[in-house]
Amino acid sequence: MIRFCERCGTYIPREQDHCPRCEAAKLRLQNKQLSPEGLTLRDVLECFPSSPLRPYQEKILENIVQAFNSGKKCVILAAPTGFGKSYVNTSFTSVTRSFYATPQLALIDQMLRDPALVDRFVEMKGRANYRCCHDPRRGVHVGKCLTEGYECEERFHVCPYWIQKMKAFRAPSVLLSFAYLVAEGQTEGNSETYLGTRSLLVLDEAHNIEEECLNHVSVNVTPFTIPHEVYNQLLPQLREVKTEKQRDEFLETIEEHVEQFLEQLRKMAETTGLSIMQAEEKERIERYLQSYRLYESSRSEWVWQIKNDQLLLQPVFAREFMKELIWKRAEHYIVSSATILDPKKFIELTGLLDVLRKDEICVLPQVPSTFPVENRPVIDSTVGPLSKEKWEENMQKAIRAVEDILRKEIGNVAIHCHSYQHQKALVDGISEEIKPRLIVHTRKDREQRLREWMQSRGKVFVSVAFSEGQDWKYDICDAQILLKVPFPDLGDIRVRRRLELGYQQWYDNQAMLEVIQAYGRAVRAENDKARFYVVDGSFPRLVGKCWPFIPDWFREALPASLVKSRQIPAEDT
Repeated sequence: MIRFCERCGTYIPREQDHCPRCEAAKLRLQNKQLSPEGLTLRDVLECFPSSPLRPYQEKILENIVQAFNSGKKCVILAAPTGFGKSYVNTSFTSVTRSFYATPQLALIDQMLRDPALVDRFVEMKGRANYRCCHDPRRGVHVGKCLTEGYECEERFHVCPYWIQKMKAFRAPSVLLSFAYLVAEGQTEGNSETYLGTRSLLVLDEAHNIEEECLNHVSVNVTPFTIPHEVYNQLLPQLREVKTEKQRDEFLETIEEHVEQFLEQLRKMAETTGLSIMQAEEKERIERYLQSYRLYESSRSEWVWQIKNDQLLLQPVFAREFMKELIWKRAEHYIVSSATILDPKKFIELTGLLDVLRKDEICVLPQVPSTFPVENRPVIDSTVGPLSKEKWEENMQKAIRAVEDILRKEIGNVAIHCHSYQHQKALVDGISEEIKPRLIVHTRKDREQRLREWMQSRGKVFVSVAFSEGQDWKYDICDAQILLKVPFPDLGDIRVRRRLELGYQQWYDNQAMLEVIQAYGRAVRAENDKARFYVVDGSFPRLVGKCWPFIPDWFREALPASLVKSRQIPAEDT
């Protein structure tokens, strides 16, 4: 009987009990951890997770090996959905001591469900994802060690979080989120528990890595980031803040108060113990002070605003912090995504040139798509711009266009609404005959409603912010509708400041990036098919402004009506 490995598809000889390819990869992973600049193509191919390779994969593997061997420290890989970036990345993390970081826990779970990848890593998540061994109703982040203030001598043997962390500490390759990579490097930096630095750091789906770091260092003064007592006591002072000097004085006052509050909680932990709420409060204070200390030591420009009695203070750019938060964790890097539209700007904004020379960075050519373009068309259903100024004029036309599409598309459909305002307007205005098909989520039941739609047939998922990290293959999603182009929020002070500094192309590219990410959710294999309808009339202008940065595999799916005139003046968004 002919046998093939269920994991990688390799033929298993009659005289062997196990797949020779997987066994070789396992031994190499355990016993031969190489430096990236010492790799050969054979080293990487022997640890490739599947067989046979997809088109372009071996060439990309060869290019990355050559780049590292020629002295490059960072390789930037832009490749479309279906190329198999995770397999390419994993073949390198399998032969080096490495971190593999992704932006979302859902992507980690997807990788761990893949039989070809499950044994390649030890995954590591934040404390809240593990249950306290003494009280399983609690997460480890509010477990007995933290609420009762004692040092558990057996924590590495009984606590699920610390057991997993010790596995990660010893593992050749660790799979983790961007957020955990950043937080772990800031809060647990002692030799006993710190995961430390490694030879290679893979950043997968890395197009928004700068945004991840910006969010980590932002300072927020709200009732949810500092104790209610402190917030309420200082609220009158907050309302009087008008100048930068007053702002900084106010922040210094907050620091004094939360430090005192934190000291009280520490004493309580050592004596009477903390409640779960108090343990969570302690964690919030520590997180707030961490961000504030970064602001205090920063040399960058920061912007701020007070809105609804809450103060938000953010750096305009993240590059000052990227070395400490990301790049310090490894000596070599593979940065991959389908949507690094402008590699030069990406390198600038992520601070790579602060840690590497320009000649140590290699940007690989954009990888083509192997999916037939007729299986993934972009269809022009535009009615007029849905900008703020044109909203009232064109929204009803947009709703009618969506109705026309849904009457044709009888399978599962996802609508990308961009905001809850757009979602509500669509749901309120759509015809009664179509409303029974709709599955609408709120901020609180996003995942539940998503699962409901994915398990249904003939339903319409009216979604907000589901353009990334989703795998809607085959009959999960037969068509997608882009209701509104997802331009960055002009109410964001950081966005406004960048535009003032001349970053208009960055602004446009961010919108196009989100569109392409959404486009890639539904067609996930060569024999998969899904249509992508565009309703917002702002899209043709966006295509014109971003044309030099749009990947060829997305350009080829665009209809002539959306690209016939690419030199069009900018319009309000």
